[in-house]
Amino acid sequence: MDIIDYYNEKKWCDSCASYVNFLMSVDDSYCVHCGTKVRLFNKEDLKNFTAALTKEKDQRKGRRVKAS
Repeated sequence: MDIIDYYNEKKWCDSCASYVNFLMSVDDSYCVHCGTKVRLFNKEDLKNFTAALTKEKDQRKGRRVKAS
């Protein structure tokens, strides 16, 4: 398991096109390099993440049906 702490956490910056360190405010987070708003994932990683969640959810549903 990865140990995540604030100093090593990264978010995606569209402007820099990479995962970067960020400054966090109450509502948003901003790239420390260019000041652009950052987000948790880039588009491809978000797609993969949601696909993995959907697959896991479907597998759990299948187990419940078989166990009933």
